[in-house]
Amino acid sequence: MHVLIVDDHAFVCVGLKATLQDEYKNIDVTTTDHGDTALVTLARENIDLVIVDLFMPGSGGGFNFIAMLCESYPELPIIVLSASENPAHIRKCLDYGAAGFVTKSAPKDALFEAISKALKGERYVPESLRESMPDVAKVMDEVDSGADIDIISGLVTKRQMDILRRITQGRSNKQIARDLDLSENTVKVHVSAMLRALGLTNRTQAGILGQKLGLDENSEMAD
Repeated sequence: MHVLIVDDHAFVCVGLKATLQDEYKNIDVTTTDHGDTALVTLARENIDLVIVDLFMPGSGGGFNFIAMLCESYPELPIIVLSASENPAHIRKCLDYGAAGFVTKSAPKDALFEAISKALKGERYVPESLRESMPDVAKVMDEVDSGADIDIISGLVTKRQMDILRRITQGRSNKQIARDLDLSENTVKVHVSAMLRALGLTNRTQAGILGQKLGLDENSEMAD
């Protein structure tokens, strides 16, 4: 079995490679720290499984990279390994076609189970991550940890981002509807979808998240 690990943290690559070599016999492990070099490896080598970090700096990672991998290599099992425990992130990766999602805080047996399922054509999601979101959305913690707005824009539509920005700036649904030339009911539908996608429970949490991302600054809205 030839496994490709894609992660921008060297210690993760080293530790994960050692863990796999201890568990599996006759395994080859290739590591890379960027999506571009991962694509070169995939083009040149016969890879049986990819384990990829979700959020890496630059254009070499993120939801778009996961989507591109799954689309370009539909028969290749791809396991997302991430510090994120946000169910919205998990659903998005699985929707793109990932074979599994494992958090970096999970025990190594969880990764082994994910690998086993992926190689059999099955999908792996830890039971604990199927539970509903807690009151404070996990995405809040990721933003506090330095993750940028790309995390949010990868989960919601452009229209929902426009609405999130206006919620952050204190606009009511009626005002948002007027600003965007939408019906108030359409705005309500977008708000509900946006909250669900981000794992939030109410507009207050949305406003707090928007403030953390600086969406209340440099407004391009007309009053």
